[in-house]
Amino acid sequence: MLTDNLKLKLYPAIIGVMGVCLTALLFSRFEVQVLTEPAPPEQSAANSESFERSPVASPVSPAAAPSVAPTPASPSVPDTSQKPEASSAQNLRVSNQTEYPVRVALLSQKPGTVEEGAVDSENRSYEQPVHWDFAPGEGKSKGLKLSLPDGTLQLQTGDVLMAFAQDGSRRYWGPYVVGKTALPTWNLTAQEWLLNLQP
Repeated sequence: MLTDNLKLKLYPAIIGVMGVCLTALLFSRFEVQVLTEPAPPEQSAANSESFERSPVASPVSPAAAPSVAPTPASPSVPDTSQKPEASSAQNLRVSNQTEYPVRVALLSQKPGTVEEGAVDSENRSYEQPVHWDFAPGEGKSKGLKLSLPDGTLQLQTGDVLMAFAQDGSRRYWGPYVVGKTALPTWNLTAQEWLLNLQP
């Protein structure tokens, strides 16, 4: 039999040990990581001309905002003599040459809603957005051909593409309008669009 005096000392000790064990169990479920972002390598003029990237507006101090290369002074509309016909739909290949995990989002137009010369959004109707996730460097050499669960992906002129870094760095590429902006580029030999994401 336990005496009252022993109970007064033993029960708080048992409750304390159980509390420590419960706290240790809870903290073992969480992993604390400190990630440091390496300094971005210097970009050559050739690399900076092949993509467009814009900073995200946010209420942070300029010291905390990521550095962004200036937008090159090149025409935003590529040579249309090598572009496919506006009525034909084509495949998309994506190459993630960055060191970031990236999500590529597509906002495609509904078939039959594109009117020639229509510029305003009132004359356009869009499908639900879809997205694909890429690991750093995934598809770096040749790119990966994208598809949808219910069939192949077919891009049309006027579809909108956007890429976001998923590591919290607030980097993004785009928006790109198929056939209207410098990216994605048209691969004449493969007869497909190529979205080449560079750092």
